[in-house]
Amino acid sequence: MKWPNETAAELIAFYGNPVLHSSVNAKWERENIVDLVPPYAMRYSWGPPVTKLRLHRKCRDAFGEALLAIKRLYGTQQDIEAHRMHLTGGTLMVRLKRGSTKSWSTHAFGAAIDIDPQRNPFRSKWRPGFIPIEAARAFESCGLIWRGANGDRDPMHFQAVDRR
Repeated sequence: MKWPNETAAELIAFYGNPVLHSSVNAKWERENIVDLVPPYAMRYSWGPPVTKLRLHRKCRDAFGEALLAIKRLYGTQQDIEAHRMHLTGGTLMVRLKRGSTKSWSTHAFGAAIDIDPQRNPFRSKWRPGFIPIEAARAFESCGLIWRGANGDRDPMHFQAVDRR
């Protein structure tokens, strides 16, 4: 799929407007956000188990395929956990981009997931010990954009939004 560019106009044209008076637009959420049950056990990096990930209907399948690719890549829950691919910082969260006072995060559109945020910190370039390259490539093979590629500085973050 061709994802929209990371501008407000393109995001809203493609995904709709998730924001109403600085909070989630409930009508938009009902019409666009769907659940994805992960194909392996996941938990939030701060502890609770993840029973479902909330994503935009237009990109849910790409994220589902990426998680299935991770399951195929590592094979067992034990190996998935050894590579820390079972940890997430979440998906849908209506909020501004970090450091911005006016630009909405791709999470606000239900078009992103963070994986193992504690070991893949924002504003850090990818390096060994972060998300395994083969896992990042599995997400990319499903059409998602990895924000740890090419010296970008958000290695935990995968999105259904282009970085042209």
